[in-house]
Amino acid sequence: MKTIVRIGVLTVFLLASLYPQAASARLRGNAVPADLVVVLNMKPSNPLGGEIWLMDLNGKLVRRVTKNNYHEEYPKFSPDGNKIVFVRNMGRVVPGIGIDPKQHEIFVYDLRTRVETRLTRNKFEDGRPAWSYDGRHIVFYSRRNSPEKRATLWIMKSNGSRPRKVTPLLPGDVSHVDPDWGPDGKWLVFVSHREEGGVRYSRIERVRVDGSQRTVVSSGGKSLKPGGHQPLGDLDPNYSPNGAMIWSTRRLEGGPVRLFAFGANTYYGGKSERDMSWPVHPDAIERNPSFSPDGRRIILTRSSPKFGHPTRQLVLTDPHSSFRRYLTSREDWDAWHPSWFPFAQSRAEKEMTSTVVHYMARIPTGSNAVPLRKSKEKGNLGNGSVRRLETAKNIHFVVSRLQPSGPKSNKKSSYRVKWKLGIPPKKVISLTLKFEGKLNGFSSEGKSLRFQLMDWRKKKWVTIFRHQDVTGDNIKITHEFTPINFISRNSHQVLLRIDSPGKRASSNLTLESDHLSLDVRRN
Repeated sequence: MKTIVRIGVLTVFLLASLYPQAASARLRGNAVPADLVVVLNMKPSNPLGGEIWLMDLNGKLVRRVTKNNYHEEYPKFSPDGNKIVFVRNMGRVVPGIGIDPKQHEIFVYDLRTRVETRLTRNKFEDGRPAWSYDGRHIVFYSRRNSPEKRATLWIMKSNGSRPRKVTPLLPGDVSHVDPDWGPDGKWLVFVSHREEGGVRYSRIERVRVDGSQRTVVSSGGKSLKPGGHQPLGDLDPNYSPNGAMIWSTRRLEGGPVRLFAFGANTYYGGKSERDMSWPVHPDAIERNPSFSPDGRRIILTRSSPKFGHPTRQLVLTDPHSSFRRYLTSREDWDAWHPSWFPFAQSRAEKEMTSTVVHYMARIPTGSNAVPLRKSKEKGNLGNGSVRRLETAKNIHFVVSRLQPSGPKSNKKSSYRVKWKLGIPPKKVISLTLKFEGKLNGFSSEGKSLRFQLMDWRKKKWVTIFRHQDVTGDNIKITHEFTPINFISRNSHQVLLRIDSPGKRASSNLTLESDHLSLDVRRN
């Protein structure tokens, strides 16, 4: 009998340890090696252009999940990785209003059968669904059953049946939104919008799934001014996998949006709340943080209209907020609401053993700047002059300035840089572009500097970075991004173009560079 019991316990242990791999194998058996599920709009001018995609950590689109003319948001994998729950707006864009949230409904998509199931059907907003740890229930917020249409938290079975209300509105509460299920399955964390003495703000709270033991977790950063349409405070909470930390977005006084991290325990005076925002380009908006399953990476969205990206891009960082790596790095994409595949590997170990190869243009002795327009002619690329600045091992660094076709030509000038790597794209983890210099010769409407890379798959230039105001100052740029489509498959080339966009940008553009380099992080 003891032997049978021991074998039974061992069997249970092995099944438990193999369950993630088994579930992962089922999904990956259907040729879906995804690390993330995201909403992606390839035509940002179209407000209904966002669709749900599966993506890997190289920024490669693995599989398209939806294809329609609806607005979708907040996709989340089920714990076994076989389904995705998400929100779809069943209406259209209303002039003067935009997308009507009353049309938000919750759906589930089965990745194995490719069958889509609608879970909610009413005239009230249902949003931000999240799975329970065992996949049997879904928490969401809803404005149903409220005379004032205020949102509260609800839980329903994974098939949409038996919905029940979790959080009643207490004095001062305006709405409860953005729930996230704790890793132990016992707690929910959510955003509580409140109004106290004419001051509106939001803070993070937590509550047990039965609605008991509700406590405050964050201060929320109250506004000092009464009124206001945008409540200040915390949004987008996300638990760390061990349940100890919460990352959230915080809207501060005066409009800036920052990332904050704090303990998941009850709030008290003096509790540490750390600003995790990236100090480079402090005007950037970073939202929707989401921990990787191993807790070693965080995916979030980042937009910076003044520096780099007017659209939302997907960015990787770590729990120390020590770097930013763009998974998507292109103006022609708008991405939001990323979420991890439950068995995805963050690849942190691979990065720790990786090698960074630094390739830099050699600057002539005694020169503080390199006016590229004076580069000596050594060959010809169409209508431009070429100079090979460095050949090191298996890489070629070439700079060319494209000249206007004639003295009276309105054609804008630009510079091209070509790197030829000696390794295939699949061995490259990330690329880091570093630039320091000046831009001269622009007009009143041409004060920005644009960095474009060749998308070798689509054979077109893609803007990865745009410095909006370069008036008279030195420019310093460090931009790390994944290599997807930016390294040619056969020749292993990276092609960069630098110019000054604008309708009336000067054709006599002069680019002075103190530093121009490419760092290649490889396996």
